[in-house]
Formats: sequence, structure tokens, C-alpha cells
Amino acid sequence: MSQTEQKAGAVAEKSKKAPVAQAQAKEKKVPRKAANVKEQFVSSPVNALLWLVSAVFICGAIFGNYYYANYVMISESTLQRLGRVGAVIGLIAVGLAVLLFTNKGHELLKFASASYTELLKVVWPTRQEAVQTTVIVFIAVCVVSLFLYLCDVVFLQIVKAITL
Repeated sequence: MSQTEQKAGAVAEKSKKAPVAQAQAKEKKVPRKAANVKEQFVSSPVNALLWLVSAVFICGAIFGNYYYANYVMISESTLQRLGRVGAVIGLIAVGLAVLLFTNKGHELLKFASASYTELLKVVWPTRQEAVQTTVIVFIAVCVVSLFLYLCDVVFLQIVKAITL
């Protein structure tokens, strides 16, 4: 073999090995995530703090409502009662809103987004199909209820005949 043929053979062998070597190098450089490790939206201490803040808001709303209902005289027909109810609803809403910033809350929001995406893919029936299906279900329920009524009457007569 001539030198050019040897060089061409060596280059061809290197080019065959190059993609495999590059793929192996990429696999070594990119660390794989474990299958059971979940991506965290916030760090663990921040997550715990958010859960604590949410619990404080919700428990504060419950305790405040209990305290003002039992120990502070509020007329049941005044705006003070409406304000107390509004404050309780507001504090619970704030507590639940804080929960949306936790890791579980982030998962809930991702799930809700995916659910909405799937809901857009649903082929909804036309008005005519919905009405026809409703009529069919209504007729079927009437027929089954009539059948059960007749069975009840027949069994009642049989029981009366046997017991008398």
C-alpha cells in the first residue's frame, strides 16, 4: 500500500470512531438526574418557611374568628361582622396563595396547566347531540324506575299473600 492509501484508511477509521467517542464524552460530561429525584422550585428551607407562613395565616384566621365570635361583642347585623367574615376569608385566601409558591404548589400549578391543555383537546358534543343524549338518558331512567316500581308492587303483594 502506498502512503496516501494508508493515510486515507487511517482517516476513515478515525472518522468512524469519532462519533462514538464524542457521544461517550458527552455522556460522561452530562450528569444524569436520578429517576426518583424531583426538580425543586424553591430550596428546602424556603419551602419550609412558606409552609410555616401559610399555616400562620390560616391558623390566625381560624383563631381570630373564634376569638371575636366568643369574646368580643359584635352585633350580628352590623358591618363589623361583615368585616370579620371578610378578614377571615382574606387571610385564608392569602394563606392558600402562599402555598402556591411552595414545591407542592408549583407541582399543582403545572398539573393544572397540563390539565387545561388536555381540556382544549377534547371534542365537545354539539348542542343537538347533547340534547339527544339527555333525552335518551331521561327515558332510560323512567323505564328503569317504572320497572323497579312494578317489581316492588309485585313483591309486596307476594309478601302480603304469604304472611296472611
